[in-house]
Amino acid sequence: MHVSPRVQRLSIAAGVGIGTAGLLAGVLLLGPLAASILLVVVFGLIWPLAAVIRHVADDAPFESPMVVACCAAGTVLCVPGVVRLLAWGAIGFAVMLIAAVIGIGFDLVVPKGGRPKRRRLQPAYKALAELSRREQEEDERLIASLQCPLSIEELCGVWCETATTLAEGAGARDRQAVAEVRRICLDEFERRNPAGFQRWIAAGAPPNPGRYLLPEPSE
Repeated sequence: MHVSPRVQRLSIAAGVGIGTAGLLAGVLLLGPLAASILLVVVFGLIWPLAAVIRHVADDAPFESPMVVACCAAGTVLCVPGVVRLLAWGAIGFAVMLIAAVIGIGFDLVVPKGGRPKRRRLQPAYKALAELSRREQEEDERLIASLQCPLSIEELCGVWCETATTLAEGAGARDRQAVAEVRRICLDEFERRNPAGFQRWIAAGAPPNPGRYLLPEPSE
């Protein structure tokens, strides 16, 4: 059975509220002194045990031995408190219901910590943005170098090289740069030799445009 994360979170919040009520009832049941002694004893027993488990385990099942010890001590005191509330009947049920509603309300009101997480990720986003910007600048410098001190012979060579790059399986970024380079080559071909450009297009734009755009050796 699949339970949505929101339902799980609200259930945990309700459980925390009931547990808090049981903890207070346990303090009233045992008295402040006895409750404090119980908490200290359980904490003192669980903390070193949790620390040893975390040290020897290859994959630690929890984050902090102190948190585990605190939760265990609270649970030991909470259980008799919940039993005492149940013994009170309708009043005890009402108290636990109110505690659950308070826990859910507190969970709904308190921010979920989304902004700090985004702040932690901002340096990574900034680094990726800078990397993308540098790559774009490199492409722009390459394209600018073709606008266009190259001779038509050199442009034909560039066209043949880009055909080889595409045939060898270029990545998405390289394909984008190649497409822009080829667009510039096409513009220059048409501007510098319109007749040869039209003959080349009419022939189906074969891989070597130099046969149509460059003058014959005899010329």
